[in-house]
Amino acid sequence: MRKIFFLFLFPFFIVSCSNSNNKEKDTPKAEKKDSLNDELHSAGIKTLNEQLKTSPNNPHLYYQRGLLYLGFKDFEAAEADALRALKIDSLSNDSFYILLTNAYFYAGKTRLAKETLDRCIKNIENATQAYLRLAEIFFYVKKYQECITNVNKALKINPNLAIGYFIKGMCYKESGDTSVALSSFQTACEQDDQYYDAFVETGRLLAAKHNPLCIEYFNKALKINQTAEVVYFVAKFFQDSKRIPQAIDAYNKLLSIEPKNQNALYNMGVIHYIYLKDINKAKGYFTQAIDANAEYADAYLARGICYEDQNNLSEAEADYKMATQNRTNYEAAIMRLNALLEKRKGK
Repeated sequence: MRKIFFLFLFPFFIVSCSNSNNKEKDTPKAEKKDSLNDELHSAGIKTLNEQLKTSPNNPHLYYQRGLLYLGFKDFEAAEADALRALKIDSLSNDSFYILLTNAYFYAGKTRLAKETLDRCIKNIENATQAYLRLAEIFFYVKKYQECITNVNKALKINPNLAIGYFIKGMCYKESGDTSVALSSFQTACEQDDQYYDAFVETGRLLAAKHNPLCIEYFNKALKINQTAEVVYFVAKFFQDSKRIPQAIDAYNKLLSIEPKNQNALYNMGVIHYIYLKDINKAKGYFTQAIDANAEYADAYLARGICYEDQNNLSEAEADYKMATQNRTNYEAAIMRLNALLEKRKGK
């Protein structure tokens, strides 16, 4: 399964950021849509344009239009509208600063994005969004203490910010302090009972500690959003706990969602080989995993073992060789291949 990577606050896509001293050219610019084809023909843009004709000094209209431009990935237009809103009112609404920050970020202007957040904090008394954005920046450059410091400033203003506890949890997790991370994720769940990511991360940490309470959190996440990744976490926990019938049920559920999920197919092969002693079925699952990913080294090795157990040495040799070709220095496959070659030589 893919590693879950969370973008806490920015809504469209991940942009790598660096410290405020980096040049803007260091961050590649994202592709922008043709405004003539999208923005100018947007009903929302047209409506706001009409409203601005009669209320040209309304900062909220510029803000709303800027959000639409941001959604179209027209970052220059979003930046321009954010600047217009701030020119009219820079002291009462942190959302205008956040719009400008997002426009700068997505355009690769990371230094200006950070400067905008600093300006927001200076001008707006309770700028929780700005503190959280700064925390996110520090998280991505792995400055976890600075990240936590900014989160705490936001939580001092509003102690019920679930996202704040979640970000702290991610910092502690990345730093290796899983106990404090778990506590932070659980607090995020308590603050927002619809916080999918918080329930998933809590479940994952509990599963790593072999705590069956993880199933409760995974099930809650699934009620919020029925995703293949969480079904996989449930299945893997049951498998690791040797609760094989439950693991099989969960993997079958996952395969009904994603029939070519290579990890589910591989693990079903492992279950049938180790626990159910059904080599043919195990081999079939490993073959399906290879069909899903032709470079799946573990599946080639596992299927090779099945062939070897069935005394089909030529097929076993071919699979061991494929395993070594698809993973450099794959020691287990190399050892199996060398032993098999010695065995065949002695015949």
